[in-house]
Amino acid sequence: MKKLSWLLFTMILMLMIAGCSSNEASNNGSSTSNDEDKETQEGGVLNVAISSEPPTLDVHINGSSVLKDVGRNIYENLVTFDESGNIVPDLAESFEVSEDGLTYSFKLREGIKFHNGKELTADDVVASLNRWIKLSSPGKTNFQGSEFVKVDDYNVELHIPSPNINTPALLADPIPAAAIYPKEVVESAEDTGVKEYIGTGPFKLKEWKQNQSITVERFEDYSSEGRGIAKEPKLDEIVFSFITDESTRISGLSTGQFHVSNISSDNVQQIEGLPDVSTELSPGGFMGLFYNNLEGISTDLNFRKAVNAALNMDDILIASYGNPEFYELTSSIVNPQYPNYYSEAGKEEYNQNDPEKAKEYLAQSNYNGEEIILLTSRDNQDQYNSAVVIQQQLEAIGIKTKLEVYDWATFQEKWADPAAWDILTVAWASRSTIFQGFWGSDGQPVEESVKYLDKIKAAPSVEEARTAIDETQSYVWDQLPFTVLGHRKQVNAISNKIAGYQYNLGPVYYNISLTK
Repeated sequence: MKKLSWLLFTMILMLMIAGCSSNEASNNGSSTSNDEDKETQEGGVLNVAISSEPPTLDVHINGSSVLKDVGRNIYENLVTFDESGNIVPDLAESFEVSEDGLTYSFKLREGIKFHNGKELTADDVVASLNRWIKLSSPGKTNFQGSEFVKVDDYNVELHIPSPNINTPALLADPIPAAAIYPKEVVESAEDTGVKEYIGTGPFKLKEWKQNQSITVERFEDYSSEGRGIAKEPKLDEIVFSFITDESTRISGLSTGQFHVSNISSDNVQQIEGLPDVSTELSPGGFMGLFYNNLEGISTDLNFRKAVNAALNMDDILIASYGNPEFYELTSSIVNPQYPNYYSEAGKEEYNQNDPEKAKEYLAQSNYNGEEIILLTSRDNQDQYNSAVVIQQQLEAIGIKTKLEVYDWATFQEKWADPAAWDILTVAWASRSTIFQGFWGSDGQPVEESVKYLDKIKAAPSVEEARTAIDETQSYVWDQLPFTVLGHRKQVNAISNKIAGYQYNLGPVYYNISLTK
């Protein structure tokens, strides 16, 4: 079977993945300024304040940003993204794809150890990734009918029923991660989560204090030799403290209690006034309004069109982010800085701010004046602020709207229950492809979206997928499985007491050192 070499395939992917733009590289690969002038120490404890507690440490089944930021220290994938968005090997030493695009062959690194001391083999990879295909949103959306099979102890193959140009990127994605667990952990797991949190990453789980913190410690048997990206666990421990109140996080940054924290754009000026803290602005994903597609009034297209026509995105985004510096008004699922998948098709349906048109749609719908539930979480301030303004705008056209606010873990539980909500706001992490957001209230792909996404996947290249990308974008604005409110920018506060901080689809902690 004729195959493309990994090097050639990577070169092709460099042209396909829009994240290769110099703009993203300058953000995603950036380190804190003047690191070369800092004298660092070996070891120590890095203290990170995060806005909410992960609902699980099973990265197969959950796509929250807080889980990604913690989990990427514990677990690893076959392949990963480098700081410029290219696909590079990680647990795989190399990979190849068949000429027909239906078989991906992965050569595993030998001698890789799990945190329990066991060597990683093909059995672990096959068990883990077939579970990921079954349970994860990208697995269910993109890999139905696909299977990982063992060739020998250090070689596995992925068989897919039809070509998918995004296969390597999906396997590299940290949300939800196609991570490798020990086979026995997978076999003892339930669909609701694994019972042990064991990976191959630079850090291993030391302690999880519910409602307080997660501590990971350096994995002494870790080796970064031959990896596609540098992973050097220089710290003894990383402590992730769950601090939902932003003022408390800022106070902790000012006193030196915390070294890193996410903050809202509202508080950038406070951070800039601190002598030993700086801010990092990185690409964010889109803020979206999602509709319950299984039951209730939101299954009515005219109702969804009424909601969409009523929205004033300018007011929503300014309330969420405070300054246009921290968001972009765009109808595209993909941020404009990622031109390969950026599309303005259907943009006439975006940011209509037309209450009269909204009322016309509402009159054609089955809405009878009942109260609808708008679900949100205050653990993510922009998500909450968006919901507050949306509630006001819907009330103005005659939709009785009850705002239900929960912590992030409860929000996700409610989201999974179609009887618990009608619409909700949620912010997606930054992605350079169009495939986020298309799974419904039951975690399954929205049926009508599949035919559009499949046309993109089957294209030989992104350039040849352009028509399908525009068609998909038009479908989103015509049928409204969700509404794109705009794209946000992520703000992180970084202590000047650390060196080596990077951002690569989220904060990277394993290369950080503390200064003396």
